[in-house]
Amino acid sequence: MSFRVLPGYPRRAHLEFFRRYPNPFYSMTFELDATRVRARARELGGSTYAALVWSYHRALTGIDAFRTRLAGDDVVLHDALRIGMTVPAPDRTFSFATLEWQADVERFLVEARRRMRAASAAVDLDAGAAPDFAYYTALPQVPFTSFAHVPLPDPTAGQPEAAFGRFREEGGRTFVPVGVLVNHLYVDGADLGDLCDAAHASFE
Repeated sequence: MSFRVLPGYPRRAHLEFFRRYPNPFYSMTFELDATRVRARARELGGSTYAALVWSYHRALTGIDAFRTRLAGDDVVLHDALRIGMTVPAPDRTFSFATLEWQADVERFLVEARRRMRAASAAVDLDAGAAPDFAYYTALPQVPFTSFAHVPLPDPTAGQPEAAFGRFREEGGRTFVPVGVLVNHLYVDGADLGDLCDAAHASFE
């Protein structure tokens, strides 16, 4: 876990403002064109879910706000974020698979297949409990237009969360809803706008 302290953090007043709130988390939902991501996953023989995660995570980590956390009273910026994914587990439960970020999508999909298979064999709900994570889940049967994640128990936690819903086909294109949860201590509306733009570009 590598990070650097931000001594002149420009949003310190905003962070302290939202730090007073018992639940500073908030959500939004937007739709992405997943046509190319889905096709690329099939071409590489990888998981479409993992390919969605890779494409979205690439956009997310390119924006400093989503890598910003509190460490004690210091505001820090993590160099990278690891990935935590929910995967199906025995008896209609779920487990967590964790992965390191890899810029090479082919290598990432190979490693994701291995990690997801291993995590699905037994329930592990302790993986990924660290500040330098982003969390992902999928509800492939649910065509949601709005989504609210369960907020983390620590109101200063900064791990962003994203859920992918059921695909929607229109005009030969495939669209996927994405439900996002962030912490207002670190992330403002302008950052979400940047994320939306970056995710659209990454999915293309």
